[in-house]
Amino acid sequence: MNYAILAIAALLSPVAPSAAQAQSDPGKKACVAEARRLCPMEMKSMSRKKVEACMIQKIDQTSATCHAAMLRIKAEREAASTRR
Repeated sequence: MNYAILAIAALLSPVAPSAAQAQSDPGKKACVAEARRLCPMEMKSMSRKKVEACMIQKIDQTSATCHAAMLRIKAEREAASTRR
């Protein structure tokens, strides 16, 4: 299993999913390929926060499927920061 796939899959759920779950979710699958293209250094770092921040920064360059997934993550981040 490629660690980059696990890193981006972890971005899209609170608990890291199994490989089967990551491959069956089109948003996760789309974001994995796009994260490799848009955020290669962050993917290599294996830092969930760095990959997430990069993908949110470049959200306008993502596909509709990945874009929707990243908007969910962005909303979750904003909600978590207001609860603190």
